Amino acid sequence: MAARRDSVAITGSVLGLASLLFAWLTLKPNRLLSGTGLELWNSAGWDDTVIILVLWSVCLGLSFAGNKRLHAFVLGVLANVILIYTFVLAGHTAGNLLQTAPQFARISLGAGFWLTIAAAYILIHASRRRLQDVRIWQGFITWSALIAFVVMLLAGCFDDLAIMQEYNARSDRFEQEFFQHIRLFVQPVAIGTIIGVLLGIWAARSRIAEHPIFFTTNIVQTIPGLALLGLLLPILSALADDYPILEDWGIRGVGPAPAIIALTIYSLLPIVRNTFVALRQVDPAVINAGVGMGMSRFQVFYSIEVPLSAPLVLEGIRIAAIVAVGLAILAALIGGGGLGFFVMEGFNQGASDLILVGAIPIVVLAFVVDAAMRLAGRLATPKGIAAGES
Repeated sequence: MAARRDSVAITGSVLGLASLLFAWLTLKPNRLLSGTGLELWNSAGWDDTVIILVLWSVCLGLSFAGNKRLHAFVLGVLANVILIYTFVLAGHTAGNLLQTAPQFARISLGAGFWLTIAAAYILIHASRRRLQDVRIWQGFITWSALIAFVVMLLAGCFDDLAIMQEYNARSDRFEQEFFQHIRLFVQPVAIGTIIGVLLGIWAARSRIAEHPIFFTTNIVQTIPGLALLGLLLPILSALADDYPILEDWGIRGVGPAPAIIALTIYSLLPIVRNTFVALRQVDPAVINAGVGMGMSRFQVFYSIEVPLSAPLVLEGIRIAAIVAVGLAILAALIGGGGLGFFVMEGFNQGASDLILVGAIPIVVLAFVVDAAMRLAGRLATPKGIAAGES
């Protein structure tokens, strides 16, 4: 019996049941003051609480039921139902509470809401894992709740929540900082990819170069982000003073330039390491076969080593990109903009919902970048290797 249990699904179900014990919404007198936490039964009512409780209980039962595909599919569908129902409850209940609340009152999302979202996605992950060979079911479970959320968001169903009120008050600035944040991590990863791949190739080809390259990249990786920015500020300021043309190009002590340089440096290690390992793991027999067929050294590299190494190199770029998405938040500390602007402004004002306006898109961006790079890695995997793995 124990072998049939899905421990991941059980964990998600237990967390979902536990979420009912925490406040789902918080009623605040205004955007800055802390408020009163409201459990689900105090905000939405007992009927909705019982429905959520029953859904989580069924999920917990299915987690013990076995590893059949039908069980996994039903589990994933129920997780999506819980997510959609939670979204509906949050928007609808916030509107009802504000009708009787003071003029400047705000409704924030509580710990119970966020724990419910996390638990439901744990169930979706468990379901997807057991449905890997049924792509249609897997896709349905992956995207249903997300599509429903986007539709409700565009329809204004969440406009009564404090986080949306913070966003609506700064929608123009948000668009500006969102695209600035994309620039802040795309440029460093692009530059780091070029430099990192070249260094990885050099390290793989030269024993003499290998140790200095990895020593330098490893040392740089241990420097904290704020410390590295602190080191770059006086250096770039001095260079801009000595060479005014650099300031015309945007290279100065404050602004996006120090952040882009720092993120480029941080992106080097995973790219260099994966490029080095990818080239070293290519079977020498395959290379010898190419040479025996009359291929030049460049042809061997381009036609054999590059295709075989590409998936692992892209994995290094994926890691660097995800790290850069998160670290780009530090650019706001030196006037570089990005979504970190809202996070820092929220901290300065003590407005937790404003912090979420910047933090949530960063998390979403990380997931999107991760999915895109994983897809690129699968597409870059030679068909023979992909068929062997499956």
